[in-house]
Parts: sequence; structure tokens; C-alpha cells
Amino acid sequence: MGVTRVPARRAVRGHVPSYAWGTDPGTDFWLIPSGAIFTAAGIVLGDYGWTTTALALVEGTGADFIASGDYGVPNHILTDASGDLLQSPTVFGDYTHAYMASSILGYVPSALNVEVYAAFSVATANETTSGFGLVEDVGTPATAGDHMAYIFSDSANFGLRSGAAADVGAAVDNAWHLWKIAVTSANVEWFIDGTSQGTIALQADLWPVSFGAQSFTTNRLLLGQIHVWYS
Repeated sequence: MGVTRVPARRAVRGHVPSYAWGTDPGTDFWLIPSGAIFTAAGIVLGDYGWTTTALALVEGTGADFIASGDYGVPNHILTDASGDLLQSPTVFGDYTHAYMASSILGYVPSALNVEVYAAFSVATANETTSGFGLVEDVGTPATAGDHMAYIFSDSANFGLRSGAAADVGAAVDNAWHLWKIAVTSANVEWFIDGTSQGTIALQADLWPVSFGAQSFTTNRLLLGQIHVWYS
């Protein structure tokens, strides 16, 4: 008698493009830098609940084919002036948003993750408001006390801060890295190229949050793809 094999169930996820972060339920939220998100002929993020100030797009160049050792310069958003701002709708991390994700996942998620391919083209100043990450409910990256989990340079090291705590990580450089922030009920952990840099405590009563990035007087950011997801 033959054995009937039941195919393993594939994980189901819902992917949301940048213009729909504030309107569509999903598990994975993406921003892929392209001219379409900044030009009148495309999908202008400012028309969909985002705040964008004086940002520009730089097209990628110089990479080998699917080569992690020679990735060149990827498509990215350039912040080249003080005050340049990118901030998403405020939707992530409260129970109602996670519950919407659960209808796709089949379970209520327990973690919120942020991954950004980015570089600090200038990282020589101790500017804790020049950086990127999660920003509390009605807050702004311009206010250090509004940070929930925000990556910055203090001129010597990269760090992660909230409005209540900070953690010091690797020495600063100007290279492209894959940065990750992982939020659970236990703490907030951050990574550079897969290596844990440490943790800070999780703040309460300040959710939901947005993704925000901003440059001020000295430090400058180059932002590649942005991925926010529940797990």
C-alpha cells in the first residue's frame, strides 16, 4: 500500500509596496528606491502619507551579477542637505496592525523587524538625530526623545538609541552595510551585516511607530532598500 505524502505548507506572506504602507494590511513592507517614488509621473510618496523633504535618487552602478563581494553602489536615496527627511505613515507595532498581519500569517506575530541597506557617507559628527530607524507615535526623527529604535553616529561609533536609552556599536565607517533592528517584547536588538551590536530596553505606551530617516548639520545618509516585517 502506497504512502500518501502531504506537501509541506508554504509560509504565506503579504508584501506591501511603499505607497500603500499606510493603507494596506500585510506582513512585509518595502521601499525600493526608484525615480517613480519622487517624480510627478510616478507614485509620489508625499501623496500617500509619507513626509519627504528635498530628497534625490542616485541610480546604482558598478556591481557584478548577483555578487555579494562586488555589489557596487546600489540604487539609493540621497540626503545631501541639512533637514533632508524621509518618514513613513505611523502604523507599525501596535496590536491592531499586528493583528491584520496575523490574518495572513495564521498567527499573531511576536517581532517587528527593520532591515535597511544603507551607508553613512559622512559620519564624523556626534549627531544622534542624523540617522534612521523607528520613531514613536506622533514623533519626528528631529527630536531625540521621539526615537524608539534609531541608528546614528557619535563620530567614533555607530549606536542605537531610544528616547530612554542608547547602545554603542561598531566603529564608524562610510561603507554600505545591511542594518537590522529586531523588536520583541524582551528588548530591541540591532545588527550590522548580521553581527549583533547589542540591545536596549523596549519602551511602552508609545506605539504605533513610523520608519524615519533624517540628516542634519554634518552627517549624511545614503538609503537603499527598506524592509519592515512581522515575524
